[in-house]
Amino acid sequence: MLSVIRNNPRIRQLLSLMLMVLLPAFLLLAVALLMLTYHSTAKMVDDNINHQLQETGSLLQGRLDSYLSGLDSLLSTTAEQPELAAIIASDDRHAARIQLQNTLNHNHGEYLDLLILTRQGQYWTNMNSPLYILEHRLQTLIADTPFYNKWAGVELTPLPAPLTALIQRYPVLSPDSGQMIGSLFGGLVLNDNLTLLSLLGQDTQNINLQLVLRGKPVGPSLTNSDVSADMFTRALSSQRPRGRVQGHYFSLQPLLINGEQSELQLLLLTDDTLFQQLRQTYGYHSLQALILVLMITLALTLYTLKRLTSPLNGLGRSVGQAGHGHPGSSQAGHIEELKLPGPRLQQADTSRHLHGNILENMMEAVVMFDSAHRLIYANPAYTHITGHRLDEVIGMTLSSVLRITLGDQAWQRPWQRVGVTGYWQGEVASRLKNRRPGHLWLSISALQDRDGETSHYMVVFSDISTLKDSREQPRDTTTPEAAGRPTPLPSPKTGT
Repeated sequence: MLSVIRNNPRIRQLLSLMLMVLLPAFLLLAVALLMLTYHSTAKMVDDNINHQLQETGSLLQGRLDSYLSGLDSLLSTTAEQPELAAIIASDDRHAARIQLQNTLNHNHGEYLDLLILTRQGQYWTNMNSPLYILEHRLQTLIADTPFYNKWAGVELTPLPAPLTALIQRYPVLSPDSGQMIGSLFGGLVLNDNLTLLSLLGQDTQNINLQLVLRGKPVGPSLTNSDVSADMFTRALSSQRPRGRVQGHYFSLQPLLINGEQSELQLLLLTDDTLFQQLRQTYGYHSLQALILVLMITLALTLYTLKRLTSPLNGLGRSVGQAGHGHPGSSQAGHIEELKLPGPRLQQADTSRHLHGNILENMMEAVVMFDSAHRLIYANPAYTHITGHRLDEVIGMTLSSVLRITLGDQAWQRPWQRVGVTGYWQGEVASRLKNRRPGHLWLSISALQDRDGETSHYMVVFSDISTLKDSREQPRDTTTPEAAGRPTPLPSPKTGT
């Protein structure tokens, strides 16, 4: 095959053109499939993660509602106690501090950062955490919280940095007059309240939390996975409600306070584990697609080369065998037409006409048999030698057509040789015209199809009876010809 390609510039040119066209086409197809696979996979991952973040945000909102509801219940119960109203009326600050400490020791009370009592509209008792020095801002805090029984966001400006708090105000009523004699303030400072985030983010694996107020982070972040702190800043700077930053997925969701949307938001941020898995999957699919494209291109190239070179190889084998005195095997549809002058169609027609004239005018009889040894063609020389017309013998076997008088066992030997080497020739005894005995010099050739399988048999013979009679030589019964047996072929190894 390689020698045919090297010696035929037209095949080389066609092969180069095929590679130049097929390989880029398949590569473009592979790139398109990879891009489609990547985008579909990425969209599926994005939708899945965004859905998980949305569900997590809803879960955290429910936890925040439950948390604030617990605090609201604790504070309202404290404000409604008659003992607290009596303490405020009697101006007993020591008893008030004890009462407030009992509230802090109660369930949910340990989460309170601010707990203040007022008397007659003025600051009276402060149970704030010692971390918050708010004495100089308490009166402003009281004035900035106008609502009762409703959480409100309040900005405080103590030194050294401002604070943001969620505060609720509860009236303290006198049991005797029913008039308000004081107020109870309770609240959370969000700037360093990691306890709140821990309560919200419990059992949320690979999801990190950050409270956000007016686009800026408030307080510390809760990290449940390996993520750098600047990822929260990058996510906020994108000014998008959801998306992906350096492989990290984020979602910025507003929080409901008192059942209403507030300025407080919750930033959810995942690690890049899923993104890395997506990249690995994409790389694996890319390698698979590249290997598939190369295999398809190689297979098409080999198939095309086989279709191009098999006729030339068969013709080369036939020419080589003919040069060494052996008959060649032909393949239907694969023998190149004679290179005669004129257009291609004219050459083919002239070649077929010439082939027909050769068969019609041959002195030797030419008969063709199918793979089942049934006669399908005979030239005029066959009728001249045997005296039988084609329509009389069509479909018959060779031994019947030639009236061969060899025994069955002897007649099997030529066919065994044809089955091994594809060719046999020798002398056989036959009965010709008027059933007279005669001798034929006969050759049998097996013809192959494109797949190398025997499809037909070509038999060429001539009548040598007259030649044998004119020799007038004594009969030598030791030779195969005299015994009516085929002449053995030379050994393929020794040539003898």
